[in-house]
Amino acid sequence: MDIENLPLNPIDIVEEVIYEKKWSFSRADEYELVADISSKWCQYRLYFTWSENIRAISFTITFDLKFPQTKIIKAYELIGLINEKLWLGHFDITSKNGIPAFRHTILSNADSDFLHKKLENLVDIAIYECEKYYPSFQQVLFDEIEPSESLLFTNFEVLGSA
Repeated sequence: MDIENLPLNPIDIVEEVIYEKKWSFSRADEYELVADISSKWCQYRLYFTWSENIRAISFTITFDLKFPQTKIIKAYELIGLINEKLWLGHFDITSKNGIPAFRHTILSNADSDFLHKKLENLVDIAIYECEKYYPSFQQVLFDEIEPSESLLFTNFEVLGSA
């Protein structure tokens, strides 16, 4: 058997990336992987799904926040403002339960080393964006702050600690 001509399952590469980061994960099947991570602000759940038909990986990160219907218009306003600033991926609110999510899809190729680096970068960038905007989602949800005001401090980087 020629091992080099076996079809690539990119979820195996996702598993390598997640394993290297020492995050807990599980595989629902051959084409799906779910990982949970703790961050500075919250618990994130990362979902990876491989589509053989379009040869792409769908990647989603969900937050541990939930917007009730009474806040959904403000949440969408905030998402619109955030998405204007993003270079990669986008935020949305899950229609089923009002949870903020970061989403991105990447096309795959046969080069597993390249895909590994691409996935590693994607995960790092996505978590950075989630961490950057999590306080804005929280302020709009709990503090009655307008979406545009909640973004005022997202570009500041705090150095040191008290």
